[in-house]
Amino acid sequence: MSQHSTPRVAFILALMFLSVATVARGNVVGVDAQNFNAITSGLDFVTVQSSQTLAPCIFNLGLFGNYARNTLPLLRTNEATGDETQHHKDAVTGADLNVGFGLMRNWDIGLSLPQIVAQSVDTKSLHGEFGQKGNTEVRLNTKYRLWGQRDYGVAVVGTLSINRITNNPYAGAGGGPTKTLEVAADTTVARVRMGVNLGYRLRSPGSKLPEFPIQPFKDQYIASAAASYHVRAINTKFIAEVFGSRPVKTVTADIDRTQSSAEALLGAKHDLTHNIALHLGGGTRLGNGVGSPDWRVYAGANMAFGPVCGHDDEDEDKPRHRKKPEGKPAAQEPAEQPEWLPQGTPPKQETIILNDVMFAFDSDKEVLPGTKQRIRELVAYMKQAPRYKSVSIEGHTDSIGSDAYNQNLSERRSNTIRRYLIEVHKLDPQTISAVGYGASQPIADNGNYQGRQRNRRVEFKITR
Repeated sequence: MSQHSTPRVAFILALMFLSVATVARGNVVGVDAQNFNAITSGLDFVTVQSSQTLAPCIFNLGLFGNYARNTLPLLRTNEATGDETQHHKDAVTGADLNVGFGLMRNWDIGLSLPQIVAQSVDTKSLHGEFGQKGNTEVRLNTKYRLWGQRDYGVAVVGTLSINRITNNPYAGAGGGPTKTLEVAADTTVARVRMGVNLGYRLRSPGSKLPEFPIQPFKDQYIASAAASYHVRAINTKFIAEVFGSRPVKTVTADIDRTQSSAEALLGAKHDLTHNIALHLGGGTRLGNGVGSPDWRVYAGANMAFGPVCGHDDEDEDKPRHRKKPEGKPAAQEPAEQPEWLPQGTPPKQETIILNDVMFAFDSDKEVLPGTKQRIRELVAYMKQAPRYKSVSIEGHTDSIGSDAYNQNLSERRSNTIRRYLIEVHKLDPQTISAVGYGASQPIADNGNYQGRQRNRRVEFKITR
């Protein structure tokens, strides 16, 4: 892990410790009243999972807050007023502290710590309410991408939710963790990213709390869908989502809420910098279900950084090599060729993308570690028979900034590599050309941190 990332990780761990130090206590309402749950990866949508996972050693830190009106349940027998609906007035402010981390290619993990920050309840009616503020559950998740490319894919998502609310009638006395398994699929059509999640929530209910007229909830079907459109000119994604749940078997609950819930959101995600994204939006209920508010507003921020492992030492960026033939003297061993380069006789024309030769944000000179080694290996490959005749170096940027700025930046980057090949590796200037394409030819999603990082690249088109 790099020295620069250590303070950020320590800071988020401290916040997590503080957030779980205080446990919320429930009256009639439990974690099932918190329908807004931002994803931990920060990729694509707000609460809906896409198939995409965080790249290896990439961290995402998220903090979201939401304010919901009339989300708490009323008891059907309203002894205080004799009227079940007259005083349905409440407000709950919640927050989610999220951490996501890419374990390896196509596999990431996450941790979410939902909080109750504040609530306001009309005392003229018998509301369910939280006994105090604090952390309501610890939610762990993992996602593995089974199949896909840049614009589509399928993944499986597993979630383990550990209830931390005492006297939670929805969970019951002695209730165990809730386990959820989902399938997440997405695709892109005409620049609109669409995703759908389908899953099953396996609950472990305890025994009924005698002081509450609610049987602990049982298993549920869950589903959600989302669509987003990235407006590159303003570095903003507009996102629409629908999410909800339905019980496999309805239980007794003498409250004014149905046990099925559904909610719709509409919001925007703005990329403030290359690694910080801001969220703002609102939503409303699609039915009078548990946790469904009359209306909701939310705001949040995601900060991504990394990779935080395997890239601090330039030696760690060296590609793996094929095994040496056994039993041969050292003098007879053939020259090794890195596995990332094409094997066998080179073709007459080819394009090689050096993903390790990536530029730092807003830079035409600062390249990430491992650059010298990769270029040295590429030059050796270009010189092997049949020797290269010409090479075109193409610079590319992400979408942050104006088109004119990115065009100029990409040209400066490709020329930096050209000068390096000529001055350090003594290649013939007549055979090396450089061109820039700005952000016009992305190979990954410019709507998230790791996609933008991949788009800041240099491509080599070799002719022999």
